[in-house]
Amino acid sequence: MKPSLRSILLYLFLVNTAFAFSQSSQLRKAGSLFDRGEYYASLQIYNQLVKDGYELDIPTRIKTGHCYYNLNNIERAFEIFAELEDRLSGFDLFIYASTTHKFGFYSGAIALYKKARPQMTGKQGHIDEMIRACEWAERNQTFTSQYLINPLNITTFGQSFGIQFFNNGIVYSSKSPEKDSKQKDRQGMDFLSLYYSDFKDGEVAGTRLFSKNLVFPYHVGAIAFTTDFKTMFYTRVVRVRGGNNILKVFSVNYDGNEWVNEQELGINSNNFDNAHPAVSPDNKFLYFTSNRPGGYGGKDLYVVEIKGNGIYGTPRNLGPRINTFGDEQYPFVSKDNLLYFSSDGHIGFGGLDLFKAEYKNGEWTNVENMRQPFNSNKDDFGYVINPNNSKQGFLSSNRTSDGSIDAIFYVQPREEEPPKPEPVKPLSDHKVDLTIYPRSFNSMLTSTFNGDFVAGGEIIINDAFTGATVVKGISGHDGKVSLKIPDNYRKEGQEFEIIVSKGDGFQTKRLIVNIMEIEDIGKGGIALTPIFSDTGLNELSNMVIPFIGNSITPEGYKVLDKLSAFLINNRHVVIKLNGLTDARGNRLNNLSTSQSVAEKAEEYLKTKGVSDDNIIPRGYGERYLTNSCGRGKLCTEEEHLENRRINVVVWRFIK
Repeated sequence: MKPSLRSILLYLFLVNTAFAFSQSSQLRKAGSLFDRGEYYASLQIYNQLVKDGYELDIPTRIKTGHCYYNLNNIERAFEIFAELEDRLSGFDLFIYASTTHKFGFYSGAIALYKKARPQMTGKQGHIDEMIRACEWAERNQTFTSQYLINPLNITTFGQSFGIQFFNNGIVYSSKSPEKDSKQKDRQGMDFLSLYYSDFKDGEVAGTRLFSKNLVFPYHVGAIAFTTDFKTMFYTRVVRVRGGNNILKVFSVNYDGNEWVNEQELGINSNNFDNAHPAVSPDNKFLYFTSNRPGGYGGKDLYVVEIKGNGIYGTPRNLGPRINTFGDEQYPFVSKDNLLYFSSDGHIGFGGLDLFKAEYKNGEWTNVENMRQPFNSNKDDFGYVINPNNSKQGFLSSNRTSDGSIDAIFYVQPREEEPPKPEPVKPLSDHKVDLTIYPRSFNSMLTSTFNGDFVAGGEIIINDAFTGATVVKGISGHDGKVSLKIPDNYRKEGQEFEIIVSKGDGFQTKRLIVNIMEIEDIGKGGIALTPIFSDTGLNELSNMVIPFIGNSITPEGYKVLDKLSAFLINNRHVVIKLNGLTDARGNRLNNLSTSQSVAEKAEEYLKTKGVSDDNIIPRGYGERYLTNSCGRGKLCTEEEHLENRRINVVVWRFIK
């Protein structure tokens, strides 16, 4: 018996209802995880929903931006917030400003902080400090230092959780080198244990587990030793009643063979964190980080007297000259009685910066930013000094990644030769190491009109020299595309022509890129300009405003005159002025230049009578090049100037 049309329709209705109910249930679950601060778990659900074809609404997309921000993936957070900028207000706008600050785009962050300030009651003082920090960072981006900061030739199989000198070696935190664990922390990271390596002349060798007695179910790290290396203090995560995870400080003693007699310090509590211990050079005091009640901000620095036999004095806050509204962490006291620590509340470059302070008249004072190269716009923390050589040390930073992974860096005087990297062993006499070349082109197609995904877009990658098609594909329902690059095209000097199109609805885009640039191009996404039925809108979308240096050219002002005439007569149209530069000079300076020149164009349009409600200036630096003049390419001045432009994009309509 054939099923009736009614039964088929009923079946489809039930299936769709069940699917919609499942999506709704997943959204509620992700929202609940988000509210509890479980950002990694929440983001996994949101990303899976998108992968399954569900289109997230604006408030939920903003939540994903917060997830990436709290997971310290600043680049991805910046991309999401930038796409939704005109939908942000209040706290969301403040977090976007903070993201831009941590991204190192200081002028853009200042503008966003100022925009958010009137909406953040009770936070104006905090925002004023952040604005001052951005202004300071802009003035101090270049600094000649006597020190070199180089990545240490050590594999931590994940993030660093602090490092210390120990006898003739170093002790640090790492995940197991054997395999990935199924258990993850709130950031999606494997749990870390303590490892030891021999260390000599900047070289690391003989990595092994530090102690079988110091392996725990959760993280352990942020360690400190007494000067005789017989007592160690460390931080570990402890699960307490109610299911919460609390950071606590413990001590152990070395009996000549193993670390034994673990003791929990009396400073600990089940209600707040204590972490990052540091022993004073005379072994009489223990400095640490805590978010206990009564502090000046989120996390403050404290000191407690070590009385011996497991007895400690009363913890004392280091005071408002050290502690701020932000977080102060990772203290270290040197032999010459200087306090080094990390903070995101003092004036700095963004994220955690390293600072030092002097001890005078019974208190720590004269806090000073250590500037570059010790600091960057990413998180820089955990600075320690070699007890046998005060000019050498280590620090931890996420400056070489997307911010989700911390690495250990070696600090040494500039006059010394940096550690030599280990030679790369050839695979064979005739084979090339392909691992240095990208395996695939991964990107996302969006519309310049509203930022929506462009599904069904065709991407063709051709060999720029022969014209032969290398690979092609179609973007999915979420705008994503992933194309594998054949091995015979993964070679030095390979150039590709990327052609992106979507029928008659969008303008075709062509890009010429080197194989070493293809990952950056893909990561930035590809925005296609729609073809409107309105001839005026199409003319608008093709407008290009050239500039030289940071000055709009006379030809550019003629284009702006035409643009102003259109916008005055079509006040329902909102445009974006996308500032773009060539790929010469400092990347962050290019980003700043592109923003400032876009704002110049905005100010000119406003003098012509265009409302600022119709204009969104946005700088993208060297992100979108129109030709092959990428970094390191020899091009003429004219070819470089082709990339120095402001593109006019129809963004949305005001109802």
